[in-house]
Amino acid sequence: MYGGRITRSAKLEESVLKVSDDAASVLEEARTTQQLPDSFGVRVFAQADESGEATLALAFTEEPGEGDQVTMQGETKIYVAPELAEPLAESRLEVEDTPDGQQLALVPQNDEEQ
Repeated sequence: MYGGRITRSAKLEESVLKVSDDAASVLEEARTTQQLPDSFGVRVFAQADESGEATLALAFTEEPGEGDQVTMQGETKIYVAPELAEPLAESRLEVEDTPDGQQLALVPQNDEEQ
């Protein structure tokens, strides 16, 4: 979960990371499984993996981080870290079937498959 300073002065933007209905359902199910309140949103942020490479991370949090781009998609609040807002603005979080089961993936918003 995000450990930085949290404020209520997050920006509401039009060009934002989109979340498909299927991905929103997966996120809602995960939040319910973790017994988190409906008021929690999903924060998208960058974090370093074991090798030091930046990776995309998702975590449930009560409020957006400072400067986060905030959007409501369906019943899901999405908070995108400011350094990722522009790079992800034309992307959509989608559910993809893989040999290991379903996983969340980023796809271009203009990708017709929804």
